[in-house]
Amino acid sequence: MAQRFQLNPKTLPTADPLKRVSLIPRSAEQKLADNSGERRPLAPRTHEDSPFGDHTDDHNVSAPADHNKVMDHETEKLGSIVPKTANHPHPSEDVLDANIRHSMVPKSLGHNSLGGRFGPGKKQAFHRNGRPMFSLSDDRVMADRVLKTHSPDMIFFDVKSLLSVVDDIFKSHVPSVDDSAPKPTLVFKDYADHTSFETFADVIDQISCEIDCKCLHGGESHGMMTSGLHLDSRNTTTFSVLSLVSKYRWDAKLVLVLAALAVKYGVFLLLAETHATNQLTKSLALIKQLPSIFSRQNALHQRLDKTRLLMKEMVALTTTIIEIYQLPPNHITTAFTDHVPTAVYWIVRCVLICVSHLSGASGFRQDQIMSFMEVSEIHENSERLRKINDYLKEQLRKSRLTIEDGIIEEEYQELIQTFTTIIHVDVVPPLLRLLRPIDFLYHGAGVSKRRVGINVLTQKHVLLLVSDLENIEKELYILESLYTEAWQQSFEILWVPVQDFRTEADDAKFEALHMNMRWYVLGEPRKLRRAAIRFVREWWGFKNRPILVALDPKGQVMSTNAFPMVWIWQPFAHPFTTARERDLWSEQEWNLEFLIDGTDPHSLNQLLDGKYICLYGGEDLQWIKNFTSLWRNVAKAANIQLEMVYVGKRNPKNGILPIINTIRDENISHTLPDLFQIWFFWTRIESMWESKQRMLKARGIKGREGFKEEEKDLVLQEVVAMLGYGGEGDGWGLVSKASDLMVRAKGNLFSRGLSEFNEWEVNIPTKGFLTALNDHLLMRLPPHHCTRFMLPETAGIIPNEVECTECRRTMEKYYLYQCCLE
Repeated sequence: MAQRFQLNPKTLPTADPLKRVSLIPRSAEQKLADNSGERRPLAPRTHEDSPFGDHTDDHNVSAPADHNKVMDHETEKLGSIVPKTANHPHPSEDVLDANIRHSMVPKSLGHNSLGGRFGPGKKQAFHRNGRPMFSLSDDRVMADRVLKTHSPDMIFFDVKSLLSVVDDIFKSHVPSVDDSAPKPTLVFKDYADHTSFETFADVIDQISCEIDCKCLHGGESHGMMTSGLHLDSRNTTTFSVLSLVSKYRWDAKLVLVLAALAVKYGVFLLLAETHATNQLTKSLALIKQLPSIFSRQNALHQRLDKTRLLMKEMVALTTTIIEIYQLPPNHITTAFTDHVPTAVYWIVRCVLICVSHLSGASGFRQDQIMSFMEVSEIHENSERLRKINDYLKEQLRKSRLTIEDGIIEEEYQELIQTFTTIIHVDVVPPLLRLLRPIDFLYHGAGVSKRRVGINVLTQKHVLLLVSDLENIEKELYILESLYTEAWQQSFEILWVPVQDFRTEADDAKFEALHMNMRWYVLGEPRKLRRAAIRFVREWWGFKNRPILVALDPKGQVMSTNAFPMVWIWQPFAHPFTTARERDLWSEQEWNLEFLIDGTDPHSLNQLLDGKYICLYGGEDLQWIKNFTSLWRNVAKAANIQLEMVYVGKRNPKNGILPIINTIRDENISHTLPDLFQIWFFWTRIESMWESKQRMLKARGIKGREGFKEEEKDLVLQEVVAMLGYGGEGDGWGLVSKASDLMVRAKGNLFSRGLSEFNEWEVNIPTKGFLTALNDHLLMRLPPHHCTRFMLPETAGIIPNEVECTECRRTMEKYYLYQCCLE
């Protein structure tokens, strides 16, 4: 047994014992202090004993000249840990204690590396001078030596399975002699699916023998470290173990070495658990001198708990290295290969530390618990492994993102080719490529809903309704009212929810939304690939507002957003091509019937009965009452039948509900049925503007030429005027009859014109009611005006110039960001 040396009590300082042990990194040029009462490290250390390198300049103390020689140890030129003198063949007590304190500290961790001796420092920098702390100059020397032991010969095995067995052993319950202590529930794992490890049993035995032999003969077991290996012997043993596993990959080396530790640790736990009840294990424990430590539970648990901390970090770092070597070979870059050898070295060295603690368990005295240096050694190496693991995990995360981005880009380009250049004979193949790995749909509403395959859409016109879960209610409401038998005979609708991030709340909302849908719904939309989401966003222009992508029976894209055509012309827009859109506009006239088509059946019926219809809006209730009162007086005086309809404003919120309720309660006029119908009325007008702009874009008309075209387009001018009215809170009005002239004006101007009825009523017999009113309003146009026009959110269709509907001058352009919560 190694000889023990007691430290000289009179050399101990009277300060706090924690401050006796210097954990501050020392440089290689350490010197012995002149004060003989102070204990200082005497001998320099080599790269092998400090693979992290010497980069701390604080507390540099030079060693005396007669101790600066380097000793030859086991044919390796390693630095002498402690000097010997003629009178002391073994290291002196003071020198030994000082060298222990010095050698236990990693030089790269800095002044506060242990954060008050036991924890990581509060402001420990992860990088120094732009490089990881564990990759310093002396580390390269050690890493180069580790690389010389590495000569893999393509031997592969299931490292993850073996590591899982090792981890189970490390996490095993530590036995207790206290029968009242709670015991964990026994869970037996079935390792039948694990690969057989018989081939590597000999290698694991060789590693165990190598470690055991060096632990027994490697130095002063309780003089140098209080638990096993002499420092230079530990370094030599590390490389000896690495030589035994030289032909394996880096991850395999670590798993085999950890397996050797697991065998020794597992045997130790078995002896501890059964030595009191089993004669065989009691005899084995006696030979190993273990009964005394088994009877001292506090000391045993403290030693094993601290050792298991280091085991946990070793397994975590090994798991990361396994994951690194599961990457494609071209992604295992120098960001990994420059640091994996360092990680392997320190894991093997930490295995030796664990074995030393287990081997030393039988040697300490009855009342001895783990020394401060043993505890700090565990914390120091755990912190080192954790920092290496954090760095490698960050590089692994970046590498995986790079791989994922490459896959997404490849799939994205494939989707572009699928819907642009590849000729298909059916709509199903491109849909399968877009929606994979999802291969089923839901169809039917309520209890009749069932799962069907995507192939049910074979040779059909398909409208892909693409939306998120937040901005779809209004579109669903209107589509539901338009989805008649005629629609179903012409085409099928497939809802494709696009949600970048999904929660349980998202799933619940999806279920609630699709349960009542009569059309097809994509099954398990959370599995939609990121490449598909990117494609519909970037190539088809999906942002926040839903889009309706039209596909013909052969999978060709007819329109990337057919909603404008659907809102304007409903089923008559089929098959939603640009040619069909152009034909519809060529046949369309601007009149009141077209303006309210599909939005208010009541008004449409009144219009067919020959009545005048006045549409009005605004948020000023007093103006509304005055405006409707003036109209009733004018209608009575002019002997005309008039129906007034309140249509609210663009983007209606709950704030206009009190106005609608007041109009209904006081029977002021008719209103659109609800907020959805008000929204649809204005959305149709926005769709008209978008469709007109798309026609100009399809014809390649830009700049001033496009501006001139807009001047010639009466429908576009009227649409712009209506959008200007709907975007303001002020009142406005529009009156017409069937296909007659449409007269419109802002609220104050319109009210003034009505109040001056006696001035223009004389023109009614010759000009007609609408023309007489319009001419009078034009005469009363104010010399100054301020007209605002907010463009609807569209797929990138923003004209360079917009004409003012009042004075025909070019309007100034501004950007408006608005958030309205009501």
